[in-house]
Amino acid sequence: MIKMKNILLLSIILFANNLSAQDKQNNTTNQFIITGKVKNEKIVTLSDIQNYPSIQLNDVNVSCSPKTENRIKEIKAVLLKNILDSVSFDYKKSRMLNQYYFLFVASDGYKIVFSYNEIYNTEIGKNLYLVTEIEGKKINDLENSILMLTTKDFRGGSRNMKWLSKIIVCMAE
Repeated sequence: MIKMKNILLLSIILFANNLSAQDKQNNTTNQFIITGKVKNEKIVTLSDIQNYPSIQLNDVNVSCSPKTENRIKEIKAVLLKNILDSVSFDYKKSRMLNQYYFLFVASDGYKIVFSYNEIYNTEIGKNLYLVTEIEGKKINDLENSILMLTTKDFRGGSRNMKWLSKIIVCMAE
């Protein structure tokens, strides 16, 4: 009877570990799409991100939770605004852009919102990045794949996002 319980317990543990590994595997992203109020949708791959100019960031919190902190000493990243600039937004008058916002969606369903003005007219936009390298390791080799970081929020980690899969350009109505 004890052996049967041990076998059952071991089976449950192995099954749970397998599910956890599957969740991680299913959530990884190697591209994202920019869609919504754009003239043409754009798919951005990991190698596309590598082609943008990157900068080095030091001592950055990469945690995706405001309750915990995970500081990395050296990161290379691309300014997200540079990637968004490669897309033409669909609007009639430039003042309409004041009503635009970006809905960032991760492959696990997590969502974050930034306004157009926040990205293009504040310090937040000058510090919103997609990671290309962590401590010398390219994003292609990282578990989290596409990782978005904001380094100027008051509560670190609250708007960092792993597994970015979609940016939807929206207009408030």
